Amino acid sequence: MSTFAILTLAGSGLAVTANSASAAPSAFTCKKVFDDGNTAGIKCTGSTFNGFAKCKNGTLAIGASAASGTTSYAYCTSFNSSLATPRVWGGKPA
Repeated sequence: MSTFAILTLAGSGLAVTANSASAAPSAFTCKKVFDDGNTAGIKCTGSTFNGFAKCKNGTLAIGASAASGTTSYAYCTSFNSSLATPRVWGGKPA
């Protein structure tokens, strides 16, 4: 925001901060928070999402849809398998 725009807004009686004027969308990020060899727990922020993990038998286990900041669990046991090595996991915005 330019100095001119800030002065104009200040003269109009509106209160504006630099943070509110340049609010950027939050980034979508994920981290693995649980791994017992069979199930991966994925926690993502920035959007509703589904966690996923690759299983040893090649299947991609997809967890239930979860809200930003919570955990989605991908169960390879649902496919009579365990987590692949090396671990392949992530989250996809819903």
